[in-house]
Amino acid sequence: MLETIFELTGKDPKSLQQRALKLSEEAGEVAQAVLSATGAPGSSYKAMTLEDVREEAVDAAIVALAILAQASESEEAYLVELDRLVAEKCNKWKTTLATDAAELDPMEP
Repeated sequence: MLETIFELTGKDPKSLQQRALKLSEEAGEVAQAVLSATGAPGSSYKAMTLEDVREEAVDAAIVALAILAQASESEEAYLVELDRLVAEKCNKWKTTLATDAAELDPMEP
């Protein structure tokens, strides 16, 4: 599927700026779905479910991956960068979680 995103990005005439704005739009749709699905005051009338949340999250992820694809020189570079960046960002997240846990319970090893 990652290759398909790269291929479709190349066929789509959106500029990088337009794609970034589209990602903002998709993030708003994720937020709207979460608010509705969790019954936030003023949002439950939309009757959205966790299925809607998942769908909107995937839409946002696809647009984010299209931004990465458009900012890459080739499909190979896109795939290498994706692997590298996901590993780097997950390691950072893992470190942050460990630091947060240690701050909450300084007696934990």
